[in-house]
Amino acid sequence: MAGAGGGLRVWGNLVLLGLCSWTGTRATAPNPVRNLTVGTQTTSSISLSWEVLDDPQNSTYRVQCTGDCGRTETRTTTYTVTVDGLKPGSLCTCSVWVEKDGVNSSVGTVTTATAPNPVRNLTVEAQTNSSLALTWEAPEGPDPQNSTYWVEYTRDGGRSETRSTTGTNITVDGLEPGSLYVFSVWVEKNGINSSRETGNATTAPSPVRNLRVESQTTSSISLSWEVPNGPDPQNSTYWVQCTGDCGRTETQTTTDTNVTVDGLEPGSLYTFSVWVEKDGINSSVETVTTAPAPNPVRNLTVEAQTNSSLALTWEAPEGPDPQNSTYWVEYTRDSGRSETRSTTGTNITVDGLEPGSLYVFSMWVEKNGINSSRETGNATTAPNPVTNVHVETQTNSSITQSWDVPSGPDPQDYTYGVEYTADGGGTETRNTAKASVTAEGLEPGTLYTFSVWAEKNGARGSRQNLSISTVPNAVRNLSRQDGTNSSITLRWTAPQGPGQASYTYWVSWIGEGMTDPRTQNTSDTELILKELEAGLLYHLTVWAERNEVRGYNSTLTAATAPSEVTDLQNKTQTKNSVTLWWKAPGDPHFQLYIYWVQWASEGRPQRGQYPRANWANQTRRTNETQYKVEALEPGTLYNFTVWAERNDVASSMQSLRASTYPDAVTITSCVSTSGGYGVILTWSCPQGGYEAFELEVRGQRGSQDRSSCGKGVSVSGLGPAQSYPATITTIWDGMRVASPSVTCHTESAGVIAGAIVGILLFLILVGLLFFFLKRRNKKNPQKPELGDLVFRSGGSTDSEDEEEEDEEEEEDEEGIGCAARGGATPMSYPSPGPQPPGPSWTATFDPVPTDAPTSPRVSREEELHTGPPAPQGPLSVSQDLPTEDLASPPARDALQLRSQDPTPPSAPQEATEGSKVIEPSAPCQALVSIGDLQATFHGIRSAPNSSDSATRDPATSVPASGAHQRPQTTDGEKSPEPLGLPQSQSAQALTPPPIPNGSAPEGPASPGSQ
Repeated sequence: MAGAGGGLRVWGNLVLLGLCSWTGTRATAPNPVRNLTVGTQTTSSISLSWEVLDDPQNSTYRVQCTGDCGRTETRTTTYTVTVDGLKPGSLCTCSVWVEKDGVNSSVGTVTTATAPNPVRNLTVEAQTNSSLALTWEAPEGPDPQNSTYWVEYTRDGGRSETRSTTGTNITVDGLEPGSLYVFSVWVEKNGINSSRETGNATTAPSPVRNLRVESQTTSSISLSWEVPNGPDPQNSTYWVQCTGDCGRTETQTTTDTNVTVDGLEPGSLYTFSVWVEKDGINSSVETVTTAPAPNPVRNLTVEAQTNSSLALTWEAPEGPDPQNSTYWVEYTRDSGRSETRSTTGTNITVDGLEPGSLYVFSMWVEKNGINSSRETGNATTAPNPVTNVHVETQTNSSITQSWDVPSGPDPQDYTYGVEYTADGGGTETRNTAKASVTAEGLEPGTLYTFSVWAEKNGARGSRQNLSISTVPNAVRNLSRQDGTNSSITLRWTAPQGPGQASYTYWVSWIGEGMTDPRTQNTSDTELILKELEAGLLYHLTVWAERNEVRGYNSTLTAATAPSEVTDLQNKTQTKNSVTLWWKAPGDPHFQLYIYWVQWASEGRPQRGQYPRANWANQTRRTNETQYKVEALEPGTLYNFTVWAERNDVASSMQSLRASTYPDAVTITSCVSTSGGYGVILTWSCPQGGYEAFELEVRGQRGSQDRSSCGKGVSVSGLGPAQSYPATITTIWDGMRVASPSVTCHTESAGVIAGAIVGILLFLILVGLLFFFLKRRNKKNPQKPELGDLVFRSGGSTDSEDEEEEDEEEEEDEEGIGCAARGGATPMSYPSPGPQPPGPSWTATFDPVPTDAPTSPRVSREEELHTGPPAPQGPLSVSQDLPTEDLASPPARDALQLRSQDPTPPSAPQEATEGSKVIEPSAPCQALVSIGDLQATFHGIRSAPNSSDSATRDPATSVPASGAHQRPQTTDGEKSPEPLGLPQSQSAQALTPPPIPNGSAPEGPASPGSQ
């Protein structure tokens, strides 16, 4: 920094000088110096010189040096200057300018450096026969690390060579062995060399050549070598040093190129070192490690022989450390080539030999590369083993094996041994001259180990082992236990064999149309084969496996069940058939399916009895997806089951419950009730089952329970003299079957009675008129005769007409009274219900004899009296009809209406087809005879006609049962039975009531006598 400050001051002075010159009288600047050069440089000074152009007398030369040289200084001098006091090896910048008349010239500069200090302590570190290793210390001074060191070396009378390095050591190689070299070392820094440091050194001589062991015994070693390369080898001295396992070190010298070292241990390792010495300098050392020969092996013997090897054994030789020895065996076949093997142990197996051959062998020890003397012997190899031992055949009780004869000389002379052992059993051995053997009497499914060997000249070959098992027996009782449409369950029994034997069972199956069978194994005696196709026939094979040997096959043909039918439905049905329809399963082979339809009745009611159940199943088959089941019982509930079948395997069942339609009834009779206000229907019990019946008459309906068939059912609320269509509907299991319609006719008797009543009323009015006129005539004797006003009815007399007029008058009064009382008939017997009908009939009038008495007479002929007619509206059907005698006592003073047709009593008129009993249409009903009318007018009663009462049914005013024939019935139609009577009972003719006491013979009795 001082040098830099001085420079600044110089430049500042120059600037001030320039400014003063510019402000004042301006002087001309002198010329600068020329050829500024560095003259000499030392470690502390630099010499500078230059040339001048101006007059040197009036000029002043100024020099300023700055930089690493360690000082900054300005000097006034002439043409040359030496700047000293600098640092060694430092870089300086020196400036030179001319000053004249106070004016400075331009500055000339030069950069240079001082010389570095020389190296210190230059020494020879090492020498070889071709190099010198020099070392030194770095010179004193600043920053020695950036120095370059130069080495110059020169052989006596030879040329110089230079090497450089940046370190403080160097190895100069490529030198001549045993030669003297002069060397100089200096430092260069900033291009400036230091002073030199010099010295000399000699290279080492070359080592001996081809050091080798010439010979060795168990106690000595002889060495030899060649003289080294280099000038004047004859003046060399050779040193030999021996170091070995014995622990001693010996050194001896010689001027010869060989030496023998004795007194050594046998087999011990020694290291020999040999070097050359010349001019006090030793060459490098040449070494060789060797040992004396070891002692030979002891007790060499043949331990074992095989078909390809000999096993030799021996004892280690005497001497130190026998463990590190290597043993060599050389063996030679008869007239053959020799081969050598080595080992570190005391035994060896020499293999790769020919079977059955004689070999001569030699044994020696090698230790530390030295062989002992040899021990010799001979031995024979065993025959080769048999090859390709394999099983020819195997059953559940025998195994046959065979093999190939061994390779080698004279194979015909071999004998073979076979040994076999069962698991946990004994061992058996057989010998044979053949290359095969059969072992018999073995256990099935048992593993045996066989050993086979060849033997020749008393030497056995090695064994060839083979483990093989007898064939397991076939599984037993293979059967198909169960199956679905996608699985088959198989079951079997373990095969016969040794107890507690464990088997692996294999099942193989292949279906129709399949090319690749599938296989599955199990340790159980049951297996479910899954993921099968529905309705497919499979061929199944099952076998047991043990010890990797497959047993005998057991086969079975089984099929999967078809898939179940779907959408089973009752398509149509009649009373004797049901048509079933279903969808075929969606299986691949559904077109080959057979469908089975099975049905059985669940029972049907039979005339008050319990249903018959557990009918035998009936089964039919079809190839279609529908089937009509025929010949069924009507009105019967059936359970239908449908399943598919293929290969005698059925699918799961689909069931359906359906009934046949009930049978239609046959209406056997439709009889009008008395008066024509109802009918009594009778129908047959239908075949099969039925739950109830529904009657429909005139559009009105009513229900009947199942016990009403075969019995009469009364239907009221009808009109007389009408025709009504009637049907009976059989009801069963929600199904309804109507019978053929039958037209029922009600009786017209009520209409006729109404007409007669109207006539009677008219006659009563006329009679009243006549009565009043007659009474008036009594008062007036001049009243004219009215004898000509007579109403006749079928042969009646005038007197009878008069009597009838009186009676009509009384009847009129009574009729008015009855009407006022609401239609109650005096002395009428109440009817408990609808009256039992008789055959269809027509009302007739009985003729009155002309000679009959004129006194009034009331007919005692019986007549049925019914209650008021049933109101119109819903059909009223009587459920239970009375069974007692329905003949009621005749109404007092009741009149019997007789027929106008004068039919003789002995031949009563038969009721014609279609005639009906008509009930009275008026509330007060009375059937009167003409005689009763006459008695009314004349106060007398006529005696009863015996023939009339005898020939007529008093209950119906028709011919009596003895003289009356029942109407004919059509084929297949039952005769009508009395309403309310059981089917087992027949209709009975009504018995007329007894004649009242007090009447004349065969005449009516008085009511009080009952």
